[in-house]
Amino acid sequence: MPKTMDLLLGRGPEVAELRDLVATEGPHLISVSGPRGRGKTALLHAAFQDLPVVHFQASHLPEGALVRDLEALALVLFGEVPTPRRPGVLPLPSGEGGWLSLLIGIVDRIEADGRRLIVIFDGMDPLLSTARGLPAHLAEMFESALSRGLPLSLVLTARSRGVLESLSGPDGPMPPPDLEVSLGSLPFRVAGWGHGAVDAEDAFHRWALLGDHPAHLPRTRRRRSLEGAVLSRVLRPSGDLFESPLRRLEGTFQRPARYAAILRALSSGPLDWSGILERAPGIETGGQLAPYLRRLEEEGLVVVELPLDADPESRSRRYGLANPFLSFWFGSVLPHRSLLLAHGAEQVWKERIRPSLSGHMQVWLEEAARRWLLEHAEEQLGAPARQTGALWAGDADFPVAGRLTNGQVCYGLVEWGDVGGLAADMTHRMKEVRYGLGREARSPLFFLAGGVDEELRRLVAREPLARIIGFEQLMGTARIVPGT
Repeated sequence: MPKTMDLLLGRGPEVAELRDLVATEGPHLISVSGPRGRGKTALLHAAFQDLPVVHFQASHLPEGALVRDLEALALVLFGEVPTPRRPGVLPLPSGEGGWLSLLIGIVDRIEADGRRLIVIFDGMDPLLSTARGLPAHLAEMFESALSRGLPLSLVLTARSRGVLESLSGPDGPMPPPDLEVSLGSLPFRVAGWGHGAVDAEDAFHRWALLGDHPAHLPRTRRRRSLEGAVLSRVLRPSGDLFESPLRRLEGTFQRPARYAAILRALSSGPLDWSGILERAPGIETGGQLAPYLRRLEEEGLVVVELPLDADPESRSRRYGLANPFLSFWFGSVLPHRSLLLAHGAEQVWKERIRPSLSGHMQVWLEEAARRWLLEHAEEQLGAPARQTGALWAGDADFPVAGRLTNGQVCYGLVEWGDVGGLAADMTHRMKEVRYGLGREARSPLFFLAGGVDEELRRLVAREPLARIIGFEQLMGTARIVPGT
């Protein structure tokens, strides 16, 4: 396998899956989906950079211009524009026939050369807005390769999995993909270490402030302190992340102000509908709020959570930001943008932003704890998780809860600051909770940023299933060095 940036991207398993599939007898249909900026193009480059590829990156151009761009790419790669060897496939003035001529020509070229080829249509979203007949031509291309048993791997990418599922050809829907890759945020551990952390605590802080978006990882081997990275990248006008959330909103939504208001409302932690309406000016009813939340979900900016003990149709749901950087930016950076220009990044960081981060850290320590239980429970508890999430119902409120594959039920409390009274709080809540009631194997988990008091130490000593999870257990020890 070639040296790639798959470790930096945190996409090693996906890279391996893609390479393994295209190495087998074809043809293959592959779909890759994920919101804007999740690294779809980078993933495909990492997986296929040493293989024969036609990688067509779509843009918002008229259909005829798109066809000419593909012709120009094919001319460079093949030394000529591939044309069909059978009659009856001719380009039309609209450009639509040009797609089919090119695509069948590529299939015929594969048959003539007798070697594997990967054809990537990277960005079906803009293509479908201008080239509505393209899915039918792609279906015919794939069917042609399939009927002849040719080693073609056709890769389609889109921001939404639903876009790819809706594609259809002249005889019905496209066949189901041989491989579906859906890209979300980076694993929180990968992101924390990937930002250049020196230890586990530093890894958590970097994840909590700089986030888990693949594009936010540093592209240089130069190592900065956490404060240096935040100052240079986020708080100074020259930084690459200084205005990135606003740029994304302006490039994605027609009315970015409404979306920004919702994101700012959610920056202090998950909220239900009424909580969002109270904090998001300009949005007054649930009917107004619903389409904005739906779009934010589609773009991967907001996630929805139900309590573990709720019915799937329950209205008891909360909305939260999907990325800690968005929470930090909208909650701590956006309110101080004018001061940053007037007083400078260092002063605003030291006097206003850094002293007020405890609430932000508490929220994202809770989220990291839920992700730890989902992804790494086996390390400390002996079995992986089957179900994870949170519970909120009065005295039975747990920010972290779940059930393991061995039947063990876990209840987690999270504390960024003083742990005084946490042991008694856990005992009280476990008596009140009904989730997992009747099971003997019940594990109290304490996710802590600081030390342990005597009462908590005694509780853990007498409860064999109790665990204290600090930064080292939470973030692990695997280091990922930027630029490797």
